[in-house]
Amino acid sequence: MRRSAFPSVTALVALLAASACTQDFDQFEPELFPASSASGSGGSGGDGGGQGTTASTASTASTASTASTASSGGGGGGGAEQCLNGDDDDDDGAVDCADDDCGGFACIAVPENWQGPGVLYAGPAAADVACPEGFPTRVDVGGRDLLDEPATCSACSCGSPTAECEAPEVTVYRGDSCDGFNATLEVPTDGCFSINGLDLGSYRGEAPDVDSARCAPSGGEATVPPPRFGTEGLVCAPGPDSGGCAAGEACAPREIDAPFEQGVCVWREGERRCPQGFDERHVFASSLVDERGCTRCTCDADGVGCAATLTFFREAGCEAPIETVSFDGSCAEDAPSAVSLLAEVTATGSCQPRGGAPTGEVAAGDDRITVCCAR
Repeated sequence: MRRSAFPSVTALVALLAASACTQDFDQFEPELFPASSASGSGGSGGDGGGQGTTASTASTASTASTASTASSGGGGGGGAEQCLNGDDDDDDGAVDCADDDCGGFACIAVPENWQGPGVLYAGPAAADVACPEGFPTRVDVGGRDLLDEPATCSACSCGSPTAECEAPEVTVYRGDSCDGFNATLEVPTDGCFSINGLDLGSYRGEAPDVDSARCAPSGGEATVPPPRFGTEGLVCAPGPDSGGCAAGEACAPREIDAPFEQGVCVWREGERRCPQGFDERHVFASSLVDERGCTRCTCDADGVGCAATLTFFREAGCEAPIETVSFDGSCAEDAPSAVSLLAEVTATGSCQPRGGAPTGEVAAGDDRITVCCAR
């Protein structure tokens, strides 16, 4: 009797069904952030560690806060879901991270005493960097890698010299060539004096010595460029309305476009150890101590001397001048016949400017902000 083929077909169908239900789960890698769900509980948090329950695969998102898969969300008649604004934009009953359209976002548990979540920029000129759409809160966290830019100092200069000089002395001789009988006299410098009865054959006057001299310094003003960090830190955070997460959690993107660092970050004042789960540590100085300036300008008066002149007059009271001669140590022969004399002492030479060099530096202050990120 011929055997029916029906049992064999039935067994083959059962075998195919069993193989179709077999799945290799090792092909999925666990994610850093818990996947969002309709219930809004993206992970456990609140103990300071920031740990969430890892989930199976989920698609990554673009940097914009609008879900790129909004058309496939099966929502109502609203627009595309905005994943960080706390509204049910597509009217499907789910908000932000709780909406299936926000697959590129996840609920992040912010550790106790830390602020966040946010995304980090670390580079030059943070003031020129705009926060991404959906991240209205801007926090400038300071910087690192101070740039060494010394002060620029204006040139030092010295004014005209002033000097306190000793009284000039003159040696008078009876002879005409500074020989023979002589006497050394101190010449008064406080005005005209009479020499009636003094028979001068010749004389020699020496320049007086300097008691003290000075010049008024000027210059040395500092022009100080603004202190700058080579690397400046900026954290951008979503607004307080982002939702779809459990208490103690916040909705945040899984990925972010350049120039921002990848990963979600939390931050706190002070130099801190990172909480569990946020292993990438950045420490920024949030204050500066600027001690740049210029050394004080001074004037070296070693080049200042004293000079003296003697003027002869035919009449008393220093009237009718005859001639003026300098006290230079040479012999003045054939001294003119004079009734009165006037001696004058002046400062000569100049001062040498000193100083006006850049000094000091910019140093990081004691204030720090620690930013910790999870990729």
